[in-house]
Amino acid sequence: MGKLGKREMIILGVMAIAILYAAFEFLVPKGKSPATVTTQKAMEQKTAELNQFIAGLNAGLDKEWMRNVGALIFSRAEKSWTQDPFLDSISYKAWLKAIAAAKAAPVAPPKINFVYSGYIELGQKRMAIINGIEYREGAALEIEGYVLKSVNSTTAMIENRRTGVTENVPLQE
Repeated sequence: MGKLGKREMIILGVMAIAILYAAFEFLVPKGKSPATVTTQKAMEQKTAELNQFIAGLNAGLDKEWMRNVGALIFSRAEKSWTQDPFLDSISYKAWLKAIAAAKAAPVAPPKINFVYSGYIELGQKRMAIINGIEYREGAALEIEGYVLKSVNSTTAMIENRRTGVTENVPLQE
């Protein structure tokens, strides 16, 4: 290492001062100031109050209640919730309006018109063409909730699974 210039000497001097200051801060024990003593006393008091509160709760719990905690949890979980916890307030208000509107005007489901336009029988298999699509007996229709119950050469019986109502649809040529 050659001769150090003025610039390097200044940098080394500042580094030495910083190292000495850090060593002094970390190695020399500090006396407790009055502010930290009062803060520690306040924390100890709050901790004691909290421990007292918890002890009171534990003493107040009935042993019989502790046996039925599972039943209590399940009964509360099964109850219908008045509000979805994941909705924000704006969405919740819109949801309430939608529910109120649905309750105010119960609308009958629209009548669905089926067009029975063809009949095919191959051995034991009978098929019907309803609304332009081929279905076997017992197959679910493309319209959700409807099933082709039975087929013959003149009519097709279509059952609504939701209501249990069967509808006879005549063959249209």
